[in-house]
Amino acid sequence: MRIKPQTAARLALGAVAVVALPLFLYKFPWTLVAGVLLRADPAILWAALAVNLVSLVAKGFAWYFLLRSSAPCRWRAVQESNLLGTAMNSLSVALLGETARVQDLSAREGVPVGPVAASVVRTRATEALALACFMVLAPALLSLPPILHGLQISGGGLLLFLVAAAWSGKHIRLLEVLPRPVRRILGSITETGSPRLFALALGFALLNWVAQWATYHLVLSAFGIPVSFSASFTALIVINLSGLVQLSPGNIGVAQAAMILALLPFGVAPHEAFAAGLALQAIQIPPVLVIALLALGGREVAVAPRRHPM
Repeated sequence: MRIKPQTAARLALGAVAVVALPLFLYKFPWTLVAGVLLRADPAILWAALAVNLVSLVAKGFAWYFLLRSSAPCRWRAVQESNLLGTAMNSLSVALLGETARVQDLSAREGVPVGPVAASVVRTRATEALALACFMVLAPALLSLPPILHGLQISGGGLLLFLVAAAWSGKHIRLLEVLPRPVRRILGSITETGSPRLFALALGFALLNWVAQWATYHLVLSAFGIPVSFSASFTALIVINLSGLVQLSPGNIGVAQAAMILALLPFGVAPHEAFAAGLALQAIQIPPVLVIALLALGGREVAVAPRRHPM
């Protein structure tokens, strides 16, 4: 039986985690984590929570504008389906949220599943393009570790070049050597309808990344950790990369390890980075679950038939 590359990568990372986890649990200074958590500034954490919700709304708007050309839907329905998908992703390992958001919006708005699913692919491609813009510009503005500095310039520049090639159609032979899934994602960016709608979607995708960056920086600041914008940006990139292959629901545990690795070059103690990683997911996961449940509950009340008095 042939094993999919993603499954093989997950198994390999899982094996590494099984070997490294006991050593990590034994050596880690757990007693210091509680002290870091107790010194948190609640006001800054509330601000981080609000900014994180702005990020989710921005992602919903990006999806909404990319949908308008193929499957017109109400913006509120798109936002609720986006929240539902995000909540599902935080509870699963296989990114079931993408399927959930497509099925929910299709059933609710009465539009075919195909265009909605295609719009999700376009949205993820647009988010990658927005991140590429960040990756190209960040090294000129921030002081980053050498490895990440090179990764950002090369990765961001390559993605921008491939998108430009797909859009112009002048490098078809070059694109043909790429794997079919990559060609499909790159091509999906050029099927976003009018330039105005794409520009709006890209703008909200950029806002999503800016809000995420601000969320990370606020969480680290809430614990009095003296970090620069370079450090919080590095944490944003490393943690998002660690989530490409999810090993646990919501990437819990992996995100904390990624936070430690990202902040080590900036002199942040592992126990402080671990505590910040816990707080980050505390404002990213439970609030979204609660809001998604409230949205679903309100939807059922809204569509329930009214009973007339006898």
